Formats: sequence, structure tokens, C-alpha cells
Amino acid sequence: MKKNFKFIYIFVVLFSMLFITGCIDDSSKKVSVIVPTGTPSLGIANVLNDKTLVDANIVSGSDPLIAAFTNASYDVVVAPVNLGAKLYNANENFSYILYKTIVWGNYYLVSNEEIATLESLEGKTVLVFGKNSTPDVVLRTLISAKNINVNLEYVDDVATANSYLLSGKADIIVSAEPSLTKMSANKNFYTLDLQKQWQQLTGSYSLPQAGIFIKKDSKDEKYLKTVLDKMIESVQMAQTKPNVLIASAVSVDENLAKIGEETLQKAIGNCNLRVEETDKEAIEFYFSQVIQLGIGATVGGKLPDEAFYY
Repeated sequence: MKKNFKFIYIFVVLFSMLFITGCIDDSSKKVSVIVPTGTPSLGIANVLNDKTLVDANIVSGSDPLIAAFTNASYDVVVAPVNLGAKLYNANENFSYILYKTIVWGNYYLVSNEEIATLESLEGKTVLVFGKNSTPDVVLRTLISAKNINVNLEYVDDVATANSYLLSGKADIIVSAEPSLTKMSANKNFYTLDLQKQWQQLTGSYSLPQAGIFIKKDSKDEKYLKTVLDKMIESVQMAQTKPNVLIASAVSVDENLAKIGEETLQKAIGNCNLRVEETDKEAIEFYFSQVIQLGIGATVGGKLPDEAFYY
């Protein structure tokens, strides 16, 4: 009898421990985040600056993002929307879903001479950074829709494009914020906002550039939801509390620190950091244009299905 009682006692204690462990609030668990330096890191900087909430890795280039998607090594991956779609379409076991788009285009035509309209590009050469990447696709879509004859040349990154314009090696380039504002600090340039041109073409849709991807098997976890809510609040601070957001940005991202708070103050309004309700419609329109241009491989060759979205 005593042995039976002892066995029952041990069983009850172990069961109670398991029950208590299962009920522990996990809202204090840190979320691992990888994000590209630049406008994306600026957008969620207020969260990145809170070390009690996240373990953040701020990176340059697409290779670390591809590795993060492939290895499912982060709770949150902030990345170009087309990159996420490409990997999603290529892998039926893709671990992530798109939570929200937070960067809606930061691309501009820049020249020493006035660019009144896209039609003024007729017969001219434009230097674009990142062949088959978002700025290239956007410009090619716009000039194709308007049947404009433009010669496009390419460099790898925005810094190189900017240097070509400054040195006189190029007359017209595609540039991006916030580096455009930094380049313009000592010289005035003429610019044409490609986001506004895109909206005129589409009627209403903005340009979905970068978004927050989350692990689909963690999408209902309380600890993750807490951080996601704060990320959205951080993005909204670009309009409501830009000074606070910028202070966080230069604290967590050394590349943004080099650009400086003063320049970021001038640039943040042109970075198009916000959250919109028309994510899916805008993305599908953008991807449709990519496919029609014959470069559908950059989004995986087709529109992602419903399971791609949160």
C-alpha cells in the first residue's frame, strides 16, 4: 500500500511540474531577427534597439537573407518581397509567410538636368543599379507601359550608381533613399519620384518593396505577436515620431550612423515606410508586371498562392 501511495505521489508531482511548465508565459522570450541595413532596418529600428525583445542581425546583401530563409534560422526575416516569393515558389516546405509589407519603394530618377516626365527619357541612357532587381523592374515596367525608347545600363549597387553621377560618368541614374539625400547634401539634383509614377500607372497600388516574414509554425505564439505589434508601431513612427525612430536607427545600425541623423531627418519622408491594407493586391500587380516583362524567375515564375500570406 505504501509503495502504491509513493508511486501515486511521484506521478502527481511530475504531472504538476509538466502542467506548470506548459502554462508558463513565453511572452518574455527573445525573438531572433535578421534585417537588411538601410530603409528596412530604419523602419523597425525602435524594436531592434530593445535588447530585451530581440536578438537582431543587421546585414548587407541578399546572401544572408537567402541563407536565413533556407535554414529557417530566424523567427523573423525582413527581406525583399520578391525574394521571399521566389524562395516560396521554389520550395514546398518553405518555413515562412509574409506578415506585412513595410517599405513601399524608395527609388528616384536623378539627373543634373531636369526630368519633367518619364517621356523626357526618350532616346537617353539611364544607369540602373541591380539588374532584374526591384528598381530595374519598376523602371522597365514604366517605360514599357509608356512605350518609351530608353537605353538601360547597369551597375551592382546604389553607391556605384551615385558615384557615376557625381563623377560625370552618367547623366541619369536610378538612386534610392536615404543615400540620395546624403549625395545631395552638397549639390542639387533634379529628381523624379518613381513611386508616384508607379501609382499613376496602377491607379492606386503602391510599390511593395520589403516586408516582414515570420515562421508559419510560430505565427500564433504570444512572444512573437508582441514583437510584431511593436514592429508595426516602429514603422508608424516614421510619420508620428521620426526623431525617436532615427535616434534608435543610428544606435543599432552602423551604416545608418555613418549617414547621420541630420541626413536621415531629411530622407525619412521619402523612404515610404508604412503599413497598408492592400498588401496582396499590390504584390500581385507588381509580380504580374515582372512576369509580363519575361523576368518572372525573380519571383519564382508565378504568383504565390494564398498560403504565402499571413
